[in-house]
Amino acid sequence: MSSFFSLVHIAEPLLEFGGGGRHQDVRFGLMDHGPVDFSTERTRTVRLGIVGSARTVDGLRAWLQHCEGGIPAKRSNQPNLFPEFPGSGIGGPFRCYFEVDGQDERTIPQGQVARITGEPRDEVALRLAVELFAGEVQALAERDRPPHVIICALPVEIIERVKNLRVGDGETAGDDAPKPDGEAKPDDEDTLYADFRGALKAATLPFRVPIQIVWPTTYDNNAHVRRKLAELSQRRVQDEATRAWNLFGALYYKAGGTPWRMIRDQRDYATTFLGISFFEDLKRSSLRTSSAQLFDERGEGLILRGGKALEDKVDRHPYLSGEDAYALTRNSLAAYKKEHGNYPARLVVHKSSKYHREELEGLGKALEEVGIDFADFLWLPRRSPVRLFRNGDYPPLRGTALRLDDDTSILYTRGSVDFFRTYPGMYVPNPLLLKGQRRDGAGWDTLLKETLALTKMNWNNSQFDGALPITMRAARQVGEILRHVPEGVLPDPRYRFYM
Repeated sequence: MSSFFSLVHIAEPLLEFGGGGRHQDVRFGLMDHGPVDFSTERTRTVRLGIVGSARTVDGLRAWLQHCEGGIPAKRSNQPNLFPEFPGSGIGGPFRCYFEVDGQDERTIPQGQVARITGEPRDEVALRLAVELFAGEVQALAERDRPPHVIICALPVEIIERVKNLRVGDGETAGDDAPKPDGEAKPDDEDTLYADFRGALKAATLPFRVPIQIVWPTTYDNNAHVRRKLAELSQRRVQDEATRAWNLFGALYYKAGGTPWRMIRDQRDYATTFLGISFFEDLKRSSLRTSSAQLFDERGEGLILRGGKALEDKVDRHPYLSGEDAYALTRNSLAAYKKEHGNYPARLVVHKSSKYHREELEGLGKALEEVGIDFADFLWLPRRSPVRLFRNGDYPPLRGTALRLDDDTSILYTRGSVDFFRTYPGMYVPNPLLLKGQRRDGAGWDTLLKETLALTKMNWNNSQFDGALPITMRAARQVGEILRHVPEGVLPDPRYRFYM
């Protein structure tokens, strides 16, 4: 194999919005054009339910009303990084109404909150908190006219009781917990209160109404959640306009809307993207379960749970047997056809560990049976052993890519952003490492452009410089929830229930 280096910069991918409008930034695209599914022939209303204590329900409702008139931009030398939130009304960026009916509010008595906070056993406190909120969500979901999305407005006391001591991946801690202005330290892998969030999401899946978890620090600038570790005490909450952008974007998507989508050249093959990943079971044993995250260019996501993983005897990386790889791929494509009426012409598979020979055979068999001739299999390890440095104080530009050899490239998905005129992170960014184990016609330029565009398909975050493509980023959220879903139970496949 020849060895060479080829350094390129990939232009920031554009996204498509209402009326065919295009922009590289989510917020400016929505302000200029509205969501991609906007229609002048009908007015969309997103009905919201709220579950929380009297204080959190009142506080969130008041802030949602406040957002109707817009939130001014943060004072900054980077106005493109911190734009204003123009408002959540019909004239706002989402071109719809966000409505909270008093009958869609459920107030939790303070005595029940005190029962949880006073419970000395961690596992019992967590179970009581999940049962309490899940019961109230069920009551709203079973109404004759249920809300489109139910917001769980967590009281500070419950957050402090059920959260653990780990920090998030820097893009989302829970759904709407405090997020830092930049990315987290590279070693931070776990999410805040992962067991509580995952268990609550799993418990509410059968009710078929998506939930959004919100912390008081989202809507109350004076709210404070105590940190138990000194290194966490300085984590900064995003500015108010950014918090509004993030929350309303997530609510719009969870309500069934399509805020934006990737742009596909009509001359290209219809492509869908499949992420295969693994998660530990509830007992945190060595056994792992596979899951598939399937996304199209509109961001419509389908989630499937696969079989038990095997473990490589040399590097201990998980992988699937040929039979399970075949079944997971075949089931994913069947779900795609049920949703779209046909199979895609091309499949791109992202996997969090190296493809074994058995997996490649199983994947190939599934593709052959449904008549998909073109496929690209990429292995995306979490860490790259290669980093680049540029002159000056700033890291490489987002979109910088280095070809290491015919089968390996690195891609900076976090880095300096020309549109922002700065590097919006806090720590030295680590590029993605991409290894191509099967490539049918698509060159590295196409694969890198697609991967960069997939980092922008994150409806929990309006800042477009995500670190991971949605195929891999969703894996963390999905595994966190599926480990709480009993074997034999078929969970809802739609991604908006997991984000």
